[in-house]
Amino acid sequence: MEVTSLAGIEALRPLWGAFKVSDIDSDIDYFTAVVASADLGARPYVSHIRLEDGHDLLVVARIQQISLPLRVGYSVLGHVKLLALIVSFDGILGSRGRADEDVAFAHLQSALSKGEADIVIMRNIDVASDRYSAGVSSTLRLLRGFSPPPSRRWVADIPGSFDEFLSGRSSKTRNTLRRHDKALRAHYEGKIELRRFDQWHQMDEMCEAMRMVGSRSYQQGLGVAFSGSPLQMALISLGLKKGWARTWVLYLEGRPVSFWTGMAYGSTFYIGTPGFDPEFSKQSVGRFTMLRMLEDLCADPAISLLDFGQGEAEYKSAFGRCARRERELLLIAPKAGALLRMAAYSSLAALNDQGRRLVGHLGWTRSLRSMWRNRKAGASSADRTDLT
Repeated sequence: MEVTSLAGIEALRPLWGAFKVSDIDSDIDYFTAVVASADLGARPYVSHIRLEDGHDLLVVARIQQISLPLRVGYSVLGHVKLLALIVSFDGILGSRGRADEDVAFAHLQSALSKGEADIVIMRNIDVASDRYSAGVSSTLRLLRGFSPPPSRRWVADIPGSFDEFLSGRSSKTRNTLRRHDKALRAHYEGKIELRRFDQWHQMDEMCEAMRMVGSRSYQQGLGVAFSGSPLQMALISLGLKKGWARTWVLYLEGRPVSFWTGMAYGSTFYIGTPGFDPEFSKQSVGRFTMLRMLEDLCADPAISLLDFGQGEAEYKSAFGRCARRERELLLIAPKAGALLRMAAYSSLAALNDQGRRLVGHLGWTRSLRSMWRNRKAGASSADRTDLT
């Protein structure tokens, strides 16, 4: 049975609540907020599958129009538009193993065959999992879009104290942290403030501070900086009401210069996209704010894991460990239009991947990334967190 309305989702609440939801993205309230957001134009497409043995599965997904960029390096030549069936992170609820995963992917393939969407998108899948194997096996190679090589997901174990957290780092790292913290506090003595926002009535002030920082960050050039979009505001509002959302903002002389934000769900804290003002990069304001976040998380007995997400930012490897390697699955509908558009996208994506490999082999990755970030931010340097 496919549920394609918000009213239908609400009717599933008792069943949904019986499942162990491991990722906030598949929480019923979080999912509903995403679907209802005005800037996505999405509708739910949740499959309730009753197996022969009476066991229930839920495939948590939404359908929305997407625009995939046709990139060559950092330049965008155009876009291909597709109707996508997007499965939430860890969005196959109730799965007991490979057999259940095969059933779930059969339902997703059926949706493509019926013309419900041009493509199924499933992100952040552990490449060593039954889910990834089932997804690859669910269709022909021709009907799978290109995805980059697996990327590492970084997490940090959160102990009971910040000192214990730092004890796992090298003495050089600890000394560097202390020295930079001391220098920042001394330089801005009496003019430095770190605020934590976690109450709904603080939402307007918190979002204004994040907007001010985000507008000056290199993430603004990427299009991922905090902007106060309807989706961002809906999720922040939900997170504050639920007690999930927490944001740390650093002010220097009354001006917000960096922030770290995220959601606590279960025993895990998931970070969002941080931001810092490149004018203060030499003072390492982003790192200073991150450390204050870590102090607070260590003091919270409910949090045992910090999820840094994917990527190769230096702070992730300096403070975290690789939990698994993840990859994206793109499953294409067996129809000419979808195949042609995805062929254009996949060809350029594969070309860019080869270019990244070459740059990495030549050792140019860091310098090119810094140069590009500086250009995007309009600044001469980036906020570095090389703590090894």
